[in-house]
Amino acid sequence: MKTQHYNPSTLEVDFAKAFHELSPQLENKIDRAQVIDIKAEHNIDNPQLTFRLKDKEGDMHEIVVQIIQRPDHIVK
Repeated sequence: MKTQHYNPSTLEVDFAKAFHELSPQLENKIDRAQVIDIKAEHNIDNPQLTFRLKDKEGDMHEIVVQIIQRPDHIVK
């Protein structure tokens, strides 16, 4: 499959949506914090998910996961 459009590519969007759907399973793996909110931006260049977390002391944190597909000609 040749990628015709990268900003964002359909593969990036599909991957970001799948990662978002797996969020409850990820939360079960995080012992030190609870996921409070997830901001999903699927249709921007390099889709991203911003996780707002609350740790056991009550402090808030953000983790950003950004999805980047390398151009096809780079991957061999």
